[in-house]
Amino acid sequence: MTTALSELRKSRKLSLRKLGEELDLHWTTLNSYERGRRTPDMKTADKIALYFGVAIEDIFPKYKRQSSYPKTIAKT
Repeated sequence: MTTALSELRKSRKLSLRKLGEELDLHWTTLNSYERGRRTPDMKTADKIALYFGVAIEDIFPKYKRQSSYPKTIAKT
């Protein structure tokens, strides 16, 4: 299974080790994210998204933003 993180990394011709060095993360941790065995915490997900210049939810669907506004507004 190819994940968005894997596709982004490969599009920049980065190895897991090199990306790990760039992000100060161990390559095995990144491998777990790519394979879907683990999901990073919000701080780490944000670091990865900023590195690639994309939204967190584009890489990690778990962090899909939910609107805090109600769909309908009740009239009073």
